Amino acid sequence: METEKRSNLYLLTGLIFGLAIGLVISLMIAPAVNRDAAPAQLVDSDKAAYRLIIAKTYVSDYNLVRAQSRLELLGDPSPSVALAGQIQELQGASTHGEVEALQRLMDALNTSNQAPVQDPNLTPPVP
Repeated sequence: METEKRSNLYLLTGLIFGLAIGLVISLMIAPAVNRDAAPAQLVDSDKAAYRLIIAKTYVSDYNLVRAQSRLELLGDPSPSVALAGQIQELQGASTHGEVEALQRLMDALNTSNQAPVQDPNLTPPVP
């Protein structure tokens, strides 16, 4: 009887080919896409588009509280400054309606920040 010596090299090559094919599929053919990103995780161009949508919504319903809460989701240190920067970028390249919507939202934010907040539960001081 003749004993055959077989090598287990086919197992190693199969493993290497399997890993290579899996990497090609996962990185090039069907890469994973994160569709559940928070607004603060967006790239700058998408944040600008998000601000524009917020401004257009504000112009349609004038709900400043909702607009402020949506702007806070972007994580900008100062939403008014971010809106002003976006307005400057869009001055020549955009339609007038987009710039006007952003301007109205920025004006409303600046006005609400300057107005003193009145607590209805407080009574005025007695002289």
